Amino acid sequence: MGNVDGYGLDAEFAKKLSAVLAACAVKGYNFKISQGLRTPQKQAEYYCKWAKRSPADIDKAADKMVKDGAPWLASVLRSYRDIPRQAAWLTSALPGGGWHQWGEAADCYCYKAGKMVTDGSDPCYKFYADTAISMGLTAGFYFSKQDSGHLQLSPKESAASTYTWEHIDEVMQARFGDKDEVALSNGITDYDLLKTSKSDFGPLIAATAKSKYFKDDPTLIATQLPPSLAYVTSGASGSLRAMAEVYNRVGGLLEVFGDKESIDPVAVLAVWYVESGGRDFTRGSPVLRFENHIFFDNWGKKHVKEFSEHFKFRDIPKQRHKDHEYRVNTTGPFKKSHVDSQVVEYEAFGLAKGLGGVEAACLSSSWGGPQIMGFNHETLGYPSATELANAFSADERWHVLGFADFCREKSLVDDIQTMNWTNFGQIYNGDGGAYGPKIKAAYDLKSKLLKLPRVTTSGSTTSGLSTAPFLSVLDIEVETSPGAID
Repeated sequence: MGNVDGYGLDAEFAKKLSAVLAACAVKGYNFKISQGLRTPQKQAEYYCKWAKRSPADIDKAADKMVKDGAPWLASVLRSYRDIPRQAAWLTSALPGGGWHQWGEAADCYCYKAGKMVTDGSDPCYKFYADTAISMGLTAGFYFSKQDSGHLQLSPKESAASTYTWEHIDEVMQARFGDKDEVALSNGITDYDLLKTSKSDFGPLIAATAKSKYFKDDPTLIATQLPPSLAYVTSGASGSLRAMAEVYNRVGGLLEVFGDKESIDPVAVLAVWYVESGGRDFTRGSPVLRFENHIFFDNWGKKHVKEFSEHFKFRDIPKQRHKDHEYRVNTTGPFKKSHVDSQVVEYEAFGLAKGLGGVEAACLSSSWGGPQIMGFNHETLGYPSATELANAFSADERWHVLGFADFCREKSLVDDIQTMNWTNFGQIYNGDGGAYGPKIKAAYDLKSKLLKLPRVTTSGSTTSGLSTAPFLSVLDIEVETSPGAID
C-alpha cells in the first residue's frame, strides 16, 4: 500500500508524502498510509464518540459553531450527539477544523515482519518524522501530544486556526454536503496485523530517484550521516581538531557525495569548515548570518523609514555587505552585526521576521554549515526560503545535500576538484581574495588529519528535530500515540 493515490490528498502534500515513504523504504522502514482525507461526517463521529463528551457538550459546541458562522457543520456535529460512547479519547478537532478534512494530512504506520510498530517512540517513526520535516511537512512525532504516524502539510495547528469558521463551513458544505462516507483509508484499522511487501514502495523510490536534486536522492537520504570510522580528537587541537569533529558528524555522507562527484571529501570538508567556522550543529538553531542589505532588497526598499529605524548598511555598490548594524528599540543605540555571535544574528533575524515576515527574513539569511542564502532556495529544490530554513534547522544532513546541490548548479564541482579556491570563494562568497586562502589553509591540514587515529562508531542517521524560532511545529497540540485520531 505504498502508493498514496486514492486517498483524496492535496497534490503538493501527496507528492511530498510519497517522497517520505520512499525514503523510509530505502532505509528499510515499511510505512503504509492508513488514512488520508476524512469527511467532516466521520470527524464529527470521532469527536462525539468520547465518553467524557456528553450530548450537552456537543450541543454547546454546535451552538458556538452556529454563532461563528458554521451552521452546516454544526448540524453535522449534532447528528452524532447520541451515538454510543467509548472510554478512549479520539480527537479534539471539530468537523472541518482538522487538516484531514482538507486532504492535507495523513496517518501512516510502520510495519515490521507484518506487524504494526505500536511504539510511537521507535526509531522508525523518528526517521519518518525527520525526513518529513526536511521536506517541509509537519510531523506529529514532535507534537506536545505525540502522534507519531501523523503528517500534515501546514505548520498551523489546524484549519480552524487558519480560516474563519464561515469560510470552513462554506468549503466543507460544497465538498461534502451530499456525502456521508467514511474516511478514505486503505480499509484497515491502525492496528491490523497485515503484511506489507517492501516492493510496494518500488514506484515511489523510482519516482524520487528521478529528481535532479541530491536532497531527493534515496541513496543519499538513507546514507549514514557520520562516518563508520571516526577520528580520535583528543590529541589534536585548533583547526585540526575542529575539522576532525566536523568530519565525525557528517563524514559518512561527505564520503558518499564525494564518490558520486569524484571530489576529495577532505576538500568538501575544508570548504565546510571555513563556511561554518567549525561550529557544531545545534538542533533548531543552525548557523545563521542575517544580511541587512538583502533584507532591504526584499522588504526595506518598500518600507524605507521603518527599515532605517532598525537597520544600517554601507549603501555603496560592492560594499553593501559592510557596516551592518541594527537595533530592536528605535530609541536605543545601534549594535554591530556579525560580531561572531549567533545570539546577535538570531536577534537581527527575529527583528526582521517581526517587521517583514518569515519569508523575507529567511530570504535574507545564509543558513547552516555551507552558509547558503535563503534566496537560493529554488537552486536547492525548496519552494520557499522558509522551507529551506526548516530543513536546515531539522538535520545537518540537509546542509550537506544543500551544499551538493548548490555546487552542482553553480558549476563549482570543478573548482573543488582542482583546488581552485580563489575562484570557488569568489563565486560562493563574492570575495575570493579573502576566502580562497582560508579554504586552502584548511585543506592543507589534510595530511595531519589523515594521520589521526580512528575508531569504529555506530553513528547516527539523523541529527534531530527542527526547533528554529520561525517554526511553530512544537506549538501544535494534537493527539497522542501512533493510533491517535487527529
